[in-house]
Amino acid sequence: MFRINRFQAVFQHLPKQTFDRIVAQHGADKHSKGFSCWHQLVAMVYAQLSNASSLRTLEAGFNAAVGSHYHLGARPVRRSTLAESLGKRDPEVFAQSARLLMSQAKRSLRRDSSELLLLLDSTSVSLKGLGFDHWTSATRNSRTQGMKLHILLAHDANQSLPIAQSMTHANVNDVSEAIALPLEAGAIYVFDKGYCDYSWWHRIA
Repeated sequence: MFRINRFQAVFQHLPKQTFDRIVAQHGADKHSKGFSCWHQLVAMVYAQLSNASSLRTLEAGFNAAVGSHYHLGARPVRRSTLAESLGKRDPEVFAQSARLLMSQAKRSLRRDSSELLLLLDSTSVSLKGLGFDHWTSATRNSRTQGMKLHILLAHDANQSLPIAQSMTHANVNDVSEAIALPLEAGAIYVFDKGYCDYSWWHRIA
């Protein structure tokens, strides 16, 4: 169900003017043909909030609530247009926007708590079969063929918020990504044995 208040809660931390500046930095709307980065962002946030399982489901649900599009600066979507945008548009616009939101979350938690608890882990995403094998088979490991999402969560008594993330090939070691993260003074780090590196532990201490 399309609920405008849920969207407003998400986008209050990423105003359209701020997002437009990021788009302009990358020239990402240069060949948009009327379907801008903002339209794509709104459509994909809808897909996440509505648990849309396919572009067809996204198209039908999103377009059924045309009366709400004006308030979001959005427009009806066509799955063919969205599919083309997902395949060709530079993802750095959305990655930079995500980093901006995560930095806001970290500052908010720092204000609310003198001690920051950071949870570090990764999860594998299986990508096998037609359309995937040509770029995932060479980087598979013994358990997964696909990619790996590495994420750092800031945790307090009420919530866990992502403050850093990266995506790698499936065969990239967890600790290799962890070492690249800037360390937070005064924070407590929580992770499993996959992050065993004594030099890195010494840096944390």
